[in-house]
Amino acid sequence: MDTCYLYLNKSSSNIFVTFSDLKNKVVRCQTSGSSGLPASKRRKKNPYAVVQIMAHLLIYLKLYKITKVILILKLKVNSMFYFLNKELVHNGIQIVKLRLKRSVAFNGVRARKLRRI
Repeated sequence: MDTCYLYLNKSSSNIFVTFSDLKNKVVRCQTSGSSGLPASKRRKKNPYAVVQIMAHLLIYLKLYKITKVILILKLKVNSMFYFLNKELVHNGIQIVKLRLKRSVAFNGVRARKLRRI
């Protein structure tokens, strides 16, 4: 196994990075809370938390000899993505594909209000 999925997700108080194989079976899920960060919401949501999460997750990526990653973002492209990309490139792991998987409301997206003149 040299390719895997890496999911990046953010909740209101935590950051999740999930490492799964190509059959979508979860191998390891690492959060900013389980990476040894303090319990404050502000520090757990900080983009620098991704660096600490990846430090813990890289052990498993090296154990399974992962060299290529399909990255799936469940959030907007922001500084967290750039920190994750920097950590992967620094450790010799290549991003093969990038998917944006954002949830849409079930009733569809509401249209913009018309401007009054």
